[in-house]
Amino acid sequence: MRTALLRNYSGLIYEEDLRGYDQAARDQRFLSRALAADAVRIVTGCDHEAAGRAVIDGDRDQGIDAIAVGEGSPEVWLVQAKSSDAGTAKLSRDDALAFADGVRLVDGRNFDPFNDRMQPFLPRLDAAMGDSRLRITLVVALMGPATLSDAATGVMERLLEDANNNGPLLRYEVLGSADFYQRLRQDIAPDPVNVTATMRNWLRRDVPFEAWQGTVAVRDLAGWYEQHRDALYEQNVRKSLGLTRINSGIKETLLKEPENFWYFNNGITVLCDRIEPHYLGRRRGDESVRLTLEGVSVVNGAQTVTAIHEAMELDPDAVDDADVTVRAFSLGPERELYATRITETTNTQNDVSQRDFIALDPAQAEIREDFLLSGLGKTYTYKRGEPDPAPEAGCSVEHAAVALACAYHSPELAVRASKNVDLLWERGTRGAYPRLFSEVPSAYRLWRSVQVRSAVGAALELERRRLHGRAADMARRGDLLITHLVFQLIDQDGMDDPNLDWQPILHKVPTLTSLVLSWMIFHLDAEFGRNSFLSSTFSDETRCKTLAKLVLDDARRGATAPALPEDYQTQAMRPRKPRRPNAVPTLVSAGLLVDGTPLTYRPQSDPERAAVKSWLAEDPRRDKATWVNDRVKCLLWTYDGKQYSATGLVQRIWDLAGYEDAPVSVQGPGRWTLENGLSLWDFAVQLFEKEAEED
Repeated sequence: MRTALLRNYSGLIYEEDLRGYDQAARDQRFLSRALAADAVRIVTGCDHEAAGRAVIDGDRDQGIDAIAVGEGSPEVWLVQAKSSDAGTAKLSRDDALAFADGVRLVDGRNFDPFNDRMQPFLPRLDAAMGDSRLRITLVVALMGPATLSDAATGVMERLLEDANNNGPLLRYEVLGSADFYQRLRQDIAPDPVNVTATMRNWLRRDVPFEAWQGTVAVRDLAGWYEQHRDALYEQNVRKSLGLTRINSGIKETLLKEPENFWYFNNGITVLCDRIEPHYLGRRRGDESVRLTLEGVSVVNGAQTVTAIHEAMELDPDAVDDADVTVRAFSLGPERELYATRITETTNTQNDVSQRDFIALDPAQAEIREDFLLSGLGKTYTYKRGEPDPAPEAGCSVEHAAVALACAYHSPELAVRASKNVDLLWERGTRGAYPRLFSEVPSAYRLWRSVQVRSAVGAALELERRRLHGRAADMARRGDLLITHLVFQLIDQDGMDDPNLDWQPILHKVPTLTSLVLSWMIFHLDAEFGRNSFLSSTFSDETRCKTLAKLVLDDARRGATAPALPEDYQTQAMRPRKPRRPNAVPTLVSAGLLVDGTPLTYRPQSDPERAAVKSWLAEDPRRDKATWVNDRVKCLLWTYDGKQYSATGLVQRIWDLAGYEDAPVSVQGPGRWTLENGLSLWDFAVQLFEKEAEED
């Protein structure tokens, strides 16, 4: 709601008087005004722009935050709003008294005490107040429960008692967060689909709900699709699947044997809110009836409708002779009760997978709403036939399910996904789907999980370039298990928090991926042998659990993975001489740098220098650190007085400087230089070569 209010009313509400506040305070005051505007929109049905103009909140508002006057009617709405990011807003007794005082000023047509934003309403307000049919509605808008305290209720009831002596002049209503959220959901709901069809040879039933079945010319259905396209299938388990063998057969029959199409096709099933019949003759089944269907969704026969439209475009004269059977169910208020059952049973007769039926799960619609309404601004698709969003624009339910399977606390679901993604749609006590979606994940958790999965995939692509043979195959076949292991090493506690900065965690993913991969290669060979079959290992839940425990134990204790055998490395990566030790442990072991030795950060490339230059220049302490004889956190940053590793401090500087195109990996010791101009890396190399010569 916070995101929607800030977005929907930006530039539409007076805020000149908020310029002196910091961002947080300004947002809170603006949100209160936006809530008042949204209340006006709910009670009057106006658009966002008109609702924004209704806000008079500010100095001299006399306890009234917004006002609306009916167009050509003696109706007046007066609003007081209370916002709360925590969803706990309440109307205090003092607020209620101030509101009541403002109402009395309006009732007495005493407008002088009000601010200038009241002026545009005065002509219509004055006219309404003089009308004997005047009705005033007081609206209390709360970002919290739609209830008033006893004290506030007492104030409002006394006000009504005073005002309504001579008739029902005044009433009040309370809008809570649920009302505002419901309106927000209505804003993104698709427009209802209304169609007409002429039905012959029909029959009608009325119990348990109104239902019609009969023959309809395919030209009517082609017209439905021409006007509404995929909106026709909103409640179906899937969209039209495009060109398939089944669709091709439907079109061929229509084009070559249109007179036989009625015999060869199962027909379509339509759910709707209301059916209005217009009889073209007597009310008999052998006479035609014109049906107007409101709130339509084709729940079975999406492929038929799409194929009819395509065939009609190819040869309308031939197809015009074809008919199809249509069943239309008018569910009205019973739609929620029957819609899912009808959709499931009518589709089980056709080639429909478990993947299709998740489209009927309310959790999926809830996730899609969360994606649309949250601050992410991303798209979520869950019906088969819907195009997948671009990677940066959102994700599909398949991407989401795989990412959640990898994030699961044990590797079993990642193993299932690696075998076949369809295994993630299984229901039942041991099925994967309930474990992934029964407690509906937030849009933020879902999107961040997809980001981690994508980041691991990108890191593994780089890792595979330095690997050869069996090791490269482990990185490919074990990608989902590796993703699972990375998830276990990152902090998932704040994944639902919209205010969490997720980028620092994503920056760690390449390093964690490399670490996990190295240990996995080592333990897989050590535990199961260098000749073990990788396909059977990565598809065996028991083996993967054993492997995961071994890898995580070593990764969590900070151990360095053993070097890869030469035959696991590409020729270019194989060392020609013994591998040099890590720079920092070498320097600590040598004992040649005393604690407090000054060091300076030196960028190593033009893009890096350009990215950090202005940020470093703002404070001379930012590129300075002192040495600490610690094998991990060897630098004490002068800027904040905290200890970092050489690489960790470089990445921290990049983050704070906003270096968006930073490389995935970084050699920190090479960027921290001593007063003699040598970097920590250079100094360590000198020590190593000297020791090698002495040996």
